[in-house]
Amino acid sequence: MTYFIIEQWIDNDTAAYTLIACCLLFVIILILFYKLDIIITSEYAIASFGIGLLYKKIAINDLDITTARGVKIPWYWGIGIRFTPEGTLYNTHTGGNLHLKTKNKMNEFFVSTSNAPSIIASIKEVQVPNNT
Repeated sequence: MTYFIIEQWIDNDTAAYTLIACCLLFVIILILFYKLDIIITSEYAIASFGIGLLYKKIAINDLDITTARGVKIPWYWGIGIRFTPEGTLYNTHTGGNLHLKTKNKMNEFFVSTSNAPSIIASIKEVQVPNNT
């Protein structure tokens, strides 16, 4: 069906190539954004999309755990990397999100998750030994 629509818009010689290019673009976008991994290590909080080419890394000791809050975002903010009034959002689904600011208030860790309490607990667990 799509092939016939593209064939009507584009010269017959290039219709197949255009369809292949569109499908290839869709597959690349799917590979880059199909999941969001939130990794808490002893040094960093990392939000990584898809296969890991697009990520955000913030030092654990820079995060201000007292600013942690759950944020319900509207559906029209969409998915992907979004620039919102709250900060840069790394989002794979609408609904619950975790918003943390850094101690200097210049950066945020704003990610979509349904496990916000466990992520906050993990960050607190890692921060306590480093701060004493």
